[in-house]
Amino acid sequence: MPGPGPDTPRHRTSPLLRLARLLGLTEHRCPVCGTPVDDGGAAVSGPEAGMRAHGLCSACARALGPYVGGRCRACGLPLPWPAAGQPLLCGECLASPPPWQGLALHGQYRGALRQLILRFKHGGKPALAFLMAGMLLDAASCLPLPDAILGIPQHRDHLRRRGYNQAHELAVALGLSLSLPVRPDLLWRPTDIPHQTGLSAAQRRRNATGSFRAADVRGLHLWLVDDIITTGSTLRAAGAELLRAGAARVDVLALARTPRP
Repeated sequence: MPGPGPDTPRHRTSPLLRLARLLGLTEHRCPVCGTPVDDGGAAVSGPEAGMRAHGLCSACARALGPYVGGRCRACGLPLPWPAAGQPLLCGECLASPPPWQGLALHGQYRGALRQLILRFKHGGKPALAFLMAGMLLDAASCLPLPDAILGIPQHRDHLRRRGYNQAHELAVALGLSLSLPVRPDLLWRPTDIPHQTGLSAAQRRRNATGSFRAADVRGLHLWLVDDIITTGSTLRAAGAELLRAGAARVDVLALARTPRP
């Protein structure tokens, strides 16, 4: 059976993009390269039409399309072979399953997606959260809706230095789209840990251990949002703390997974 065409609701202009335009956060131009974009897109079909619905031009829609190759179903690590009918687990997740139950992931942290995330994270472009949340919504279509959404928190000192928390901005955009509560009060960092950039996997795990505290979340199904999964140590620590505090289920949503060198 053929998939949905360009006239189906799935491929209409993203409600997140329409909201962003209403708030004056973006123009009728590609949010990545600035090329004027025709909202109609009547001649476009397939995966590119889905990406065009998020306001991208044709070239950026192709460059930022979702990753469809083999990957670990638990942590998203790209694998060199396809799933062949059965979801695969990488060696680390076989030996030590992560604390989350479901994973939604858009792509690999490379190329155009890497550049877009860097612009969002370090380039002072929080309005890109609307575009990226649309990508996450597509990836999360297989997950049951949660009771609440939260981003990986930053310590207040880190937040003061950067000015905004990119994970929280993504969570807010998702919450607006789905009319779900965003609850940053459910998880926090009591201390400011050193930057994870450049650390080995073992160092990242030690760095993240005990770095989160959770409120009473008994019985709640939560979506935990972050921009990048590198080794998964931060998300593992956060997810484990939420389960310790009584969460019934934790699902992880991330824009990108860093492939192994």
